[in-house]
Amino acid sequence: MTMKNQRRFVIILVLVLLVVIFALQNSQAVTVNLFWTHFSWPLIIVIVGSLLLGALITLLLSAASIATARKTTQKLQDEVNRLRSQPKKAKDVIETDTDKK
Repeated sequence: MTMKNQRRFVIILVLVLLVVIFALQNSQAVTVNLFWTHFSWPLIIVIVGSLLLGALITLLLSAASIATARKTTQKLQDEVNRLRSQPKKAKDVIETDTDKK
């Protein structure tokens, strides 16, 4: 194991330990009212479920933004490549504009 992997393993181990301690301290049942139904679940399940739902929503929203940014980047890269493949035409345009002045 490299030093980087060992550090990552220790950090993950500490986080898992904290989650286990948190779960053990929050095991009492709570009532969740959702529209017209009622659920009685352990508090840790409600907290983790809410966390996962929030992470999923964030992931979906950011995925849409990332996809849009990638499309824009690809279009701009295609334009750069197109312009780079025509250096003489761009040079001619610049010289023609300079000659007119």
